[in-house]
This record gives sequence, C-alpha cells and structure tokens, in this order.
Amino acid sequence: SDLRKATIRERNTGPNAVCVSNADTSDRRGHDNLPHQPTFTFLTRDQPACAMVLVTLSAISGAAIFLLFRIFDKRNIPILPVITLNYFVAFLFGALYSQPWLAGDLSKLWLPSAGVGTLFIGVFYLTALSTQRAGVAASTVASKLSLVITVLFTVLIYNERPTILAWIGIVCALVAVPLSAMGKGAEARNWKLPLLLFFGTASIDISLNAVQRMHLTPATEGVFPTMCFIWAGGIALLFIWRNKMFAAFKDPKVWIGGIVLGVINFFALLFILQALAHSGLPASTVFPLLSIGVILLGTIGSYLIFRDRPSRPQFIGIAVAVIALALLVTK
Repeated sequence: SDLRKATIRERNTGPNAVCVSNADTSDRRGHDNLPHQPTFTFLTRDQPACAMVLVTLSAISGAAIFLLFRIFDKRNIPILPVITLNYFVAFLFGALYSQPWLAGDLSKLWLPSAGVGTLFIGVFYLTALSTQRAGVAASTVASKLSLVITVLFTVLIYNERPTILAWIGIVCALVAVPLSAMGKGAEARNWKLPLLLFFGTASIDISLNAVQRMHLTPATEGVFPTMCFIWAGGIALLFIWRNKMFAAFKDPKVWIGGIVLGVINFFALLFILQALAHSGLPASTVFPLLSIGVILLGTIGSYLIFRDRPSRPQFIGIAVAVIALALLVTK
C-alpha cells in the first residue's frame, strides 16, 4: 500500500527507464485542483517502446476475451451469468485500482458511463454469441474491422492527420483483416452476428475516444471504466432476474469463468484508455494497431488452444498485417 501511495518516479537517466508517474507533473491538463492520486502508466523516455507496450497489452487482453468465449462454449458454461459476474469482478478490481473516492467530482462521468456501460453489456453478449456461432476468426475480424469507422471518425471530427505511411498502413490493415477471416467450415451462415458486432464495437471505440478527450484526467482514467462496469453489471443482473437464471450461479465453473473474464476485461479497457492518453500515438494509429494485434494473437491462440490451423488466405493476411504494423509505427 505504501508503494501505491508513493509517487513513482524514474530511477535512472538512461533511455531504458521503466516508468514514471504523471500524478504530480505538468501533465495534469489544467486540473491542478484535483485530489492527489498517483496514476501508474507505462511512460518511458523511449516513446515508440512505450506505445508498443501499451498497444500490445491491449491486444493480448482483447484476444484473450475472444478465446475465453470459445472455451466457455466448449465447456457448456452459460454465458449470461458469466458476463454478469465478470462486470462485478471488473468493478471491484477497478475500484481497488482507481480509488474513485479520491478522484474528486465525478458528476460529469455518470451519464457517459451509463451510456458506455449499456453498450458494454449489449456488445459483450453479442461478442460471445458471434464467437460461439460464427467462430473466433470471423468475430475478431468483424469486431476489429470497425476500425474503419473509428479512424474516419477521429480524422473527420478531431482533425487528426495520419502520415502517408500511416495511411498506407491503414489500407494494409483493411486488406489484412478480411484475409485473416477466410477460414474453413460453415460458420459463415451466421454472418448477421459479426455484422452487428462490427457496428457495436465501433460505437464503443468512438465513445471511449470521445470521453477520454472531453472528460477524463489522469485521476479519472481508471475511475471511468469502473463506473462503466457497475452500470453494465446492474443491467446484466436485471436480465438474469427477468429470465430466472439465478440457479446458474450454483455452478463453480460460472464463478471461475466470471472472475477470469472480469480481470481481463478491466485491464483490456484500461490499457486502451492509457494507450490513447499516453502512447504518444494518435487514435487513428492506436486503433488499427490494436485491431491487427487482436487478429494476430487470436489466430495464434486459436491454433495453439483449439488446433485451428490457418488457411492460406489467413497466412497471407497475417503477413500483410505485419507490414501494416511496421508502417503504422513508422514516423
């Protein structure tokens, strides 16, 4: 607890410094009257390395969620009770991490968190259904192909201007994503689920980006996801009550699945917000990087866990994705 309360500062003067805290630096965005709350970030003097650490952690967490849904399906674990527990677990972790009682006035975050929390539960349940019925590849692709809408939104609304190489990387990403989804089997019959997931994920990404820009400060970056989780958990609990599914909580597998999913879900969102705020990359680069990372890691994880061997188009998609990654991080 003493370490949590202390201000984390850089311990050496070389380029390989581990991390610093922005709790009492000039990066307070004009909010000098906020209560002191150290915010752990992965800032380093090597800015490209900092960006890749944050985006990689986001991608690992995102891919793990898709793979977990596939595992739940194979083990016949009811998904709605797991999702419900997941949000309450994520809320507890978020509260311990962010200490919202020290963050000052949160009145401006209640309405945005309610809206994003509602999107969370709807899109998360849709993600589970799509993963189980249309497959991991199709679902990750549909979810991450939403970067098209997200990137266009950041360019048009926030006037972000990607470099020429970044634009080429984005085009490569758009080519890599559908290629990575060209697998085998009859899962394409459920194409409507990935289509809905496409628009749902885009709405969440755009909402997070807007809230991060307009409302979040270093003291509330961890508080906002926590507020979203409790809203989503409450809505999920209403669905459980309406459908009389409380008996499912007697299954230990539901509790194990909910706890694991909740921890990963919290850190997945937190890493996205920190990547947007601290990576030094514009959102029009962060989201493509994250999307390609999830596709790559999801494909590798699906092969290692379920022995789903990628098809030839998927191998080509992975190669194009690597090129896209290199272009997107090139200054």
